[in-house]
Amino acid sequence: MKYTVYALVLAFVVFAMAGSGAAFSQVARKNEVISLRDGLKIMLQEHGAASLKKLTVSVDAEKAKELKSRGVEAEGSYTVYQGLDGDGILVGSVLIINEEGKEGPLQVLVALNPEGAVYDTGFTVFGEDKGKPAMGWQFLRQFQDKGAGDAIALGDDIDGVSGATWTSTSVVSAVNRAVHLYDAFF
Repeated sequence: MKYTVYALVLAFVVFAMAGSGAAFSQVARKNEVISLRDGLKIMLQEHGAASLKKLTVSVDAEKAKELKSRGVEAEGSYTVYQGLDGDGILVGSVLIINEEGKEGPLQVLVALNPEGAVYDTGFTVFGEDKGKPAMGWQFLRQFQDKGAGDAIALGDDIDGVSGATWTSTSVVSAVNRAVHLYDAFF
């Protein structure tokens, strides 16, 4: 009887956490740089994608102006991987965003659901030494469920990492760019 009660409580906690978005940031919970392949597997395949479609979106002058009006600087081309289920229905997208950190480059993977809300974030390149806490769950979890209609600003909506202000700013910029690019193109 005692073990049954514990099992029921555990099952309830697991169920409640799954419903509350606790599944967010499986990549960020690893707190490490991962390969693009592993990131896509975790961010898309483990969310039901049976196939991937790779797209390139290019920000022309008109799109750049539209994005700038939203407070987002974007130019050039961006790679987007869309995960499709067995019926060809979109389950999620991962945008690859390159951003400059204080000590080196960052390549941020931002996973968005079909509605454009962030459900995972991770790094394939992290060229920062002092800014390492900005790649951890405590920081990245703040982006959960943020979309283009939400404010994503360091100090207002997102708490920076003490001692890693530049890196925090770079990550916020990358996620903000990703959600607005997704909104503008998809």
